[in-house]
Amino acid sequence: MYLQNKGYSFEEKDVNKDMDARNDMINRGIQGVPAFIIGDEVVVGLDTAKIENLMRHKIVNCPSCNAKLRLPRGKGTIKVTCPKCKYGFNLET
Repeated sequence: MYLQNKGYSFEEKDVNKDMDARNDMINRGIQGVPAFIIGDEVVVGLDTAKIENLMRHKIVNCPSCNAKLRLPRGKGTIKVTCPKCKYGFNLET
């Protein structure tokens, strides 16, 4: 209900019925529900502050080295420099 009220799009999975979702949860070491996977981050429990912080960012891959970068949302076009390979590019956030 929280995610719906905030207008966030999400995919809900029931680990009691979806074995792939259950295996994913086990492989990630998640031991509680509800669990939220936002980008590469996992939030166990309804930690609304952490969810809000993670939703203010998005994960993109560097076009040069494919490193994952966490960038702010809603800032318009920004100049990004990959910390791994130093490749610079513009991105609409």
